[in-house]
Amino acid sequence: MAFIQLRRASFRKLVEGLVQRVRGDATEQDAKDDIERFLDYGFAGNPVDGQGLKIDWQGHTIVLRMDRLAERPQLAAYEVSVWHKEGHKVTLRDGRLIEVECDRMVVNASESYEVNTKTVKINASTMARFETPVVQATQLVQSQQSTIGGVPGGVGVAAAVMDGGSIAYQNVTLSYQNCTSTYQGGSMTFNGKDITNTHMHTNVVTGGDNSGPVA
Repeated sequence: MAFIQLRRASFRKLVEGLVQRVRGDATEQDAKDDIERFLDYGFAGNPVDGQGLKIDWQGHTIVLRMDRLAERPQLAAYEVSVWHKEGHKVTLRDGRLIEVECDRMVVNASESYEVNTKTVKINASTMARFETPVVQATQLVQSQQSTIGGVPGGVGVAAAVMDGGSIAYQNVTLSYQNCTSTYQGGSMTFNGKDITNTHMHTNVVTGGDNSGPVA
């Protein structure tokens, strides 16, 4: 009669392949190379070394479970985690919370990346940078401070272009240094008066004192 034997074992020197293979040591007398380790669809891991269970049946041995007990995160009730021995992980917590912990995160989406939510908040202590030809917003954009140009690696000449709409300033001080402003086909008013280049002052004092109109 053939018996199925289930034992705890230490595993080491896992080798990747169509089917992973690893050495398993249960006792001094029960050690074997090239033990097969099958993985479930959609889940892959290469722990290299670890501890777990092996099963023997009629001379054939496979790994039933393989873990790394020293590095596995300790979880609260019902929590689930995908983790790495270096400490970065994705954890599903209570309250429908998904928490990602890592030093660097890269998303490779060849076509599009979309987030559907009410609020997006990014806390970047140094900088947030978009390397893209165009950044669009369909409605209001608010900024406490704003500059144009001076971006390392920026492409093209620094420029601001507005097609239609209006700009409203309230209690604002504008300071220009070494700048040239050009207006074509438009007008500017100050306190209800036209101050474009076609506007002419009258009754201006001539001579050394030409500061403005006569009172």
